Amino acid sequence: MDWLEVYTDGACTNNQGEGLQPGGWAAVFIDGPSLSGGENKTTNNRMEMKAVIEALKNTPPNSNIRIYSDSAYVINCFKQNWIGRWEKNGWITSAKKPVENKELWMEMRNLERERNVEWVKVKGHSGNKWNEKVDKLAVEAIPNNKNENVEKTTTLHLSSREKNDLIKLLESNEETIRPSIKSILYKLKGDCLE
Repeated sequence: MDWLEVYTDGACTNNQGEGLQPGGWAAVFIDGPSLSGGENKTTNNRMEMKAVIEALKNTPPNSNIRIYSDSAYVINCFKQNWIGRWEKNGWITSAKKPVENKELWMEMRNLERERNVEWVKVKGHSGNKWNEKVDKLAVEAIPNNKNENVEKTTTLHLSSREKNDLIKLLESNEETIRPSIKSILYKLKGDCLE
């Protein structure tokens, strides 16, 4: 059985601060592309969840995926079946309070149900090269808050081989693709020549 393996992470400018902060998320597929993005007004936990959601969205249904995260919030939710109890109790916690981030948990749960997911807790900042890489991308994805109009961003990180494969695919369908996608093709071509 083949497994897709992905490290996910979320970050905020001030994890201890109250209220919403600029934050970033990232997902690094071992032997594959990396994704990252950010939001101006979010929390660290929401960014941890967003990283997993985006990783799952970028895998085919019915695939085997192993998700590595240093977020006890995310991992324990599935490994200890908090999410199952929340669903059963109408999205109310054992403390009789509404589940925080319900909409993200529901989206994650729906994506997870379409795949065979194994959840793996890793220790943060312990020298694991993949966890360090995903942490770096999540931090780099945090918006700098100078542009208040930018709410959300997403970046796809590809190896040179992956870029070349994507260029070939897009070029073979160039007549049928939208102009906005064509601009991505030309940007990719430029990056590959640099």
